[in-house]
Amino acid sequence: MTDQQISTLINVLRCTKQITPLQKDILDTWEELQKKPFDAASAHRQIASNNVNHPVIFTAISAMPGVIQKSAMDLTQDDMIFTLHRQLDGLVAKEWEAQANG
Repeated sequence: MTDQQISTLINVLRCTKQITPLQKDILDTWEELQKKPFDAASAHRQIASNNVNHPVIFTAISAMPGVIQKSAMDLTQDDMIFTLHRQLDGLVAKEWEAQANG
C-alpha cells in the first residue's frame, strides 16, 4: 500500500459512523505510529492485539526475509515501528479486499 492510499483510507474511516473491528485495528495502529514521543508499552500492546486478531498477517510478517522473532524485552523501537508499519499494510490490504468483495 502506498502512503497516499493509507492516508485516504484513514480519512474515510475517521468520518465513518460505525466501524468494523478491522477498521478499528487500522485506526488504532495508525494512531500508534503517529504518537510523539513513541510509547513502547502502548506499541507493544497494539502489536500483540493485532497478532491475536489477525494471525494471517502475523504469519506473513514472521515469514519475511530477515525477520527474527524476539522476546518483548528484546524488541527495539525500530523493531516495533517496522512491525506496526507491516501490520498496517496488511490490515489496509484486508480492508481493501473486504470492500472490493462487498
